[in-house]
Amino acid sequence: MESTQVSYQKRIFTILLLVVIAAIIYLGSDILFPIVLAFIFGVLIRPIDAFFQRKWHFPKLLSVIITVAIAVIVFAGIMLLLGFQLKEFFSDLPTLEKNMKKVIHDIADWISKTFDVSNVKQEKIVKENFMNGGNMFSMESFGSITGALVNFILVPLYLFLFLFYRELLLGFLMKLVPAKSAERMQIIVNDIKVIIRMYILGLLLEIAVVAALTTLGLWLIGVKYALFLGLLVALLNLIPYVGILVANALSCLISLSNNPDIQQSVLGVIAVIGAVQLIDNNILLPRIVGSKVRINALASIICVIVGGSLAGVPGMFLAIPVTAIIKVVFDAVPNLEPYGYLLGDEMPKAIFWTKKKEVTEKIVKEQIKNPRPNKPKAASRTKTKPKSE
Repeated sequence: MESTQVSYQKRIFTILLLVVIAAIIYLGSDILFPIVLAFIFGVLIRPIDAFFQRKWHFPKLLSVIITVAIAVIVFAGIMLLLGFQLKEFFSDLPTLEKNMKKVIHDIADWISKTFDVSNVKQEKIVKENFMNGGNMFSMESFGSITGALVNFILVPLYLFLFLFYRELLLGFLMKLVPAKSAERMQIIVNDIKVIIRMYILGLLLEIAVVAALTTLGLWLIGVKYALFLGLLVALLNLIPYVGILVANALSCLISLSNNPDIQQSVLGVIAVIGAVQLIDNNILLPRIVGSKVRINALASIICVIVGGSLAGVPGMFLAIPVTAIIKVVFDAVPNLEPYGYLLGDEMPKAIFWTKKKEVTEKIVKEQIKNPRPNKPKAASRTKTKPKSE
């Protein structure tokens, strides 16, 4: 009875813990995003810091500063390349706006002829559903830009602190567990380190290949801003299943605004991005990324949706790496191992699931073969009072 009560208490505690973690992520996503991002990149660039300290005997402080500076310079170079593309794109915005109005007018005429919805009614529907939040959209855009600038400062700071206080954090993890579990904790930490490092490196290689193939394909069919669209598709491809749909829609709109011919612009863009996706899903993902983080498609979709609900777009980007870390922890803890199996993609060869009727017949046969002896009734503890004469 006591063991059952303890089991129920553990389950209730686990559920409450999950609710508290979800509430913390939902309420503090803006705070947690730069911390998690800095932790992931800290694990990635740690070998550079170790190289400076062991091979060149740099002091720890100098080694960490140089490592973080290298990471910031590489990131700034990528942003600078995107900035040049965005500058060219924004310089052509008046022409794009003019072409887009023509495209929208043609689409409205097609809707009017096909579905018998007048242009006035279409305009009314658009205003009611999209134009009412104009001020809110501008405020949200301002908040997003401000948040991005704050994260641009916080992520390098957190990255520096994670690298500098690495030994302190590892010592804290070792003190959390008893001495007999210290070896298992070291295995878990090492597995997390290897998975994050290999996954991020594979992801960066996938981004480079997808961007190069998309840019080349769009350039060959004569789409303007091929490099910008190639980088956009590669970055949005980080969001599993959802990102590529958004990238496809944006690429088609931008291409359509430059060339109103649907067959030449939209169909060509869809064909190029579709071909790159086939290469990505059948060659790049299984060999580069899929071998590092084995998470099945169902778990990936659910984690991306949950991450987006709790932390918005940053949560969608970090959903798969965080899920991979959680899977490593689940696989290492015996009581949580079934949940790690549920997240993985190791399909069993066959499962012989017995039907209810067969199970019932088997139980009945066993009871007939081995009947249980009737237990004697316990003697009543209450003493009967003697009858009064």
